Amino acid sequence: MIGYKIFPKEIDTVRISCGVSGLSYWQYFRKRRGNMKSETIIYWVVSALKPFRRNKIPPEKKIRGVELYLRGLSYRQTARILKISHVTVWEAVQKLAEAVYKPKILAVKKQRNFIAVDETVIKINGKKRYLWAAIDVESKEVLAVWITTVRNWWVARDFILVVLKSCEGQPVFLVDRASWYKSAFKSLRLGYLHVTFGPRNSVERWFRTLKERTKRFWNNFRGKDWRRVHRFVFLFAFWYNFVRIHSSFGDPPGDVTEWLQEVMPQLS
Repeated sequence: MIGYKIFPKEIDTVRISCGVSGLSYWQYFRKRRGNMKSETIIYWVVSALKPFRRNKIPPEKKIRGVELYLRGLSYRQTARILKISHVTVWEAVQKLAEAVYKPKILAVKKQRNFIAVDETVIKINGKKRYLWAAIDVESKEVLAVWITTVRNWWVARDFILVVLKSCEGQPVFLVDRASWYKSAFKSLRLGYLHVTFGPRNSVERWFRTLKERTKRFWNNFRGKDWRRVHRFVFLFAFWYNFVRIHSSFGDPPGDVTEWLQEVMPQLS
């Protein structure tokens, strides 16, 4: 495990000054978030979750490795840039993915008005699988991701129930004309609209963003444990929500301070 001392001195200063000024740790971070680099945001997440074990590799390099890998470089390319082994990069990605996935929350619970839901085909060891995703149309946050071997109305129903954990009120779901959605929403007595273009494109764009990343390995995930694939997709969605700058906002879609405040009590 690592301590806070590896992070910028500003973090320790804030922890001390917050107690004096009355400004909460999270409020301070929220005010500064827009000016922070993506790696600094990851610093704060790592600082809270402590996913890495102590060894001779500086944690800063591991964090930089995760960021470069999520941006599109391979493990070996990242390793050459940072002058560390590709195994170290792989381990850092896996450890952070496990830590982020543990609470199984991608977005905090709040009022949401329209949610786009869709699924796309991916391959794991050459076998066809289905990746489900739900996007808040207004905030552009990824609310949930799932990987399944089949797609039918009860899988769709269970996925929608997961999505609802991040929603207050009753949002309207935007879906295509696949038969499984009609049966799922009917069983849940939820409102939905068939939308081919327009607002539902937000989830299609997210799939394109993900596949731009995964095309480096021909959109075919390799590995004996499919749960690692699920955790990688979850980590990518987390990075998209809280680290990657969205072109529409000039900031990430989500607020990582809200996410940390919600998940930390579950992990303590």
